[in-house]
Amino acid sequence: MESFSFREWDTEAFLGLQKIKTQIVFIHRNRYLTLEEAILANVSLEETARANRFFHSKDREIYMLGKYVLRKILAEQTGLAPQKIIFSKTHTHKPFFEGQAFNLSHSGDHIYLAFSPFPIGIDAEKSNLDFDLQPVVDACFSEEEFAMLSTKDYRRNFYRIWTRKEALLKATGEGLCDDMKQVPTINSHVYRNGQLYFLATRRHEDYIVSYATPHADPEVIGWEFA
Repeated sequence: MESFSFREWDTEAFLGLQKIKTQIVFIHRNRYLTLEEAILANVSLEETARANRFFHSKDREIYMLGKYVLRKILAEQTGLAPQKIIFSKTHTHKPFFEGQAFNLSHSGDHIYLAFSPFPIGIDAEKSNLDFDLQPVVDACFSEEEFAMLSTKDYRRNFYRIWTRKEALLKATGEGLCDDMKQVPTINSHVYRNGQLYFLATRRHEDYIVSYATPHADPEVIGWEFA
């Protein structure tokens, strides 16, 4: 499985590629402490209130950090103040802003934000050695997908398939559906709801990251936000 390579953050270069490339921004939770004051000043009151309802401080930090980076990037793109950006939602509750396609996923201490000229879905999972995978496999994996697990890389293949399912459903705007077995993941190009999507999976440290988009250009640019 190919590894992700993330470039040093360059706002001008990122914005210059917005209309032609799919780009993924990585943020580590350890950035929260250095950005805490700016985060509190630039997210919305509603987001702050929601964050305060999380029981664990780690969950609050991940949520706030993701919202802050999303707002900062959109602010650079639009010229609006970060806290003035108002998100809309589709009928399936997928957020969007003025036609800009983006999606967010987080797991462990990592946050991944995907931007694309086309609909985009991203899902990340930290490999968890203690998690019982079998109930998910039984309920959500097709026979072909199940057959892919019978290798020495059982867990890696599990997370590859699962993140691809989630990424595709986030790209289509469906969210988790009733029949997850029918969500295709095996090939790099799959059809869903009459639309052809490109699926890819990369490894980043001990995380598996998948993304889905109808963008015909398979090259993805990775950035580490700083």
